[in-house]
Amino acid sequence: MTEPELLDVLVEESAEQDVPSFLKKRNLCRDLLLRGCGVYHVAYYTTGVLDFALDVFAHPSAPPAPDGVDLPERRELHRRVGAQLVYRVSELNRRLRELQCGSLIRTVAQTRAGLVFCNAVVSNEHVVGFGAAPDGGPAAVADPARVSEIDRAAAGLATDLRRLVRQRSQNPGGWLTTVDGEQGPDAERLAGDPFPPRVTGRPPAEAATALRPAGLHYLSRHRMAEPAWSVDILAHPELAPFFNRGITVADRGARYQRLAGDLALLALQVARDLRRAVGGDVSRLVLDMEMGAVFYYRLSPDDYLFGVTLDQDSVARADRAVWTVARHLADESV
Repeated sequence: MTEPELLDVLVEESAEQDVPSFLKKRNLCRDLLLRGCGVYHVAYYTTGVLDFALDVFAHPSAPPAPDGVDLPERRELHRRVGAQLVYRVSELNRRLRELQCGSLIRTVAQTRAGLVFCNAVVSNEHVVGFGAAPDGGPAAVADPARVSEIDRAAAGLATDLRRLVRQRSQNPGGWLTTVDGEQGPDAERLAGDPFPPRVTGRPPAEAATALRPAGLHYLSRHRMAEPAWSVDILAHPELAPFFNRGITVADRGARYQRLAGDLALLALQVARDLRRAVGGDVSRLVLDMEMGAVFYYRLSPDDYLFGVTLDQDSVARADRAVWTVARHLADESV
């Protein structure tokens, strides 16, 4: 795929009130599409209202349109789905305030077809994109590596858009401080002496060994939205700065349990939001906040893993750790 091929089919549409501030933002979104990283539609919203949208639907790399849907209808469909996703993210942002981890800066939904992202830029501005993943064949668990190029590109776009208004990167995805989830020198330093995790139920040994101070901090499995087991190292001395009088280790544990019970329904709601544009269930969901992230990995319709990291620098690393445990559990059930 070359840039000229994509440029030939690139379509740009702006809202009725096109303003000068759109120009540089639109150029950055155009550059993302022309990189050929798998993204085929990008739209920018302010307060949930479309500012502009770009796509390369006519290129062979884009997924085929549903039967009977022409290009203008498809564009309108994606714009509306994007607006619905921005609304969903805004609602989620309010729901996540009790975690005291800052605002929701990056939302990722992975399906069998690819990745949909909604990244915050500043205040009430969001960029939404749809990307097609390479065909990896059937897999029991969503693999974040299949869509990491799209995810990194989307995070880079959000950072570039923030720089237009002299704002620093919020390190969405932790991509600035880790590469494909691999542990860096700091992770090795903090691995240190073994720390006894807090355990409820009977988690597999792989669950406890997946936890690291510079990585994954909390992991639980849920069946029918009920907890089967959980394991965490929230009381690790290295994590002490993440707690205060208003949010103790016990507080966080209780709040994570409540949120984990809601994740299956949330994934279903997001899948319904996206269904008109993207087929398939949401098999992986990432809610990335200013301070860490929470992860959902679907094992079966009523069975999933829920993971947490408090460390923004370790988001990609923690994501990979949840996937590793999820893959092990899926292999066991075969």
